[in-house]
Amino acid sequence: MESIQLKRPVAIKAIVTEKFKSEATKEIQQALQNFDLALQQLEFQGKRALADIDKDPQIPQKEDAKRQIGAQVDQQRNQINAQKAELLQRLNMISQLEMDSEFLQATVDNYVTVKVGDNLYEKMSNTEVVVKDGIVVEIRGQE
Repeated sequence: MESIQLKRPVAIKAIVTEKFKSEATKEIQQALQNFDLALQQLEFQGKRALADIDKDPQIPQKEDAKRQIGAQVDQQRNQINAQKAELLQRLNMISQLEMDSEFLQATVDNYVTVKVGDNLYEKMSNTEVVVKDGIVVEIRGQE
């Protein structure tokens, strides 16, 4: 075998512009609204489940069942609130980014062909795609 395809990470970096900040802020605010809706739905479902327990004569230990439902709702609420806190932190970070600086937006996988005699470390590392307002402006690293 003379060559093989290997998967490697590729960093997607965005050059910070007003448009980038505006779009990123809008996306985060939309996600925050979605989390708020999820919290409302969770509270509604939790109350409904508790009411259903009270109505169902088949459930012998109603208080234990209610505690279990309450614990599940609390756990899910805490998860959603943690995700919201992370988004709020990211929103704050985006507002503080300097114009024309680079921001790591994502990491994606890419395949590279490695042949006998290639430097594996160079082929596998430091590959970046730089975008400005969604347009690729530079590709850095090995092919």
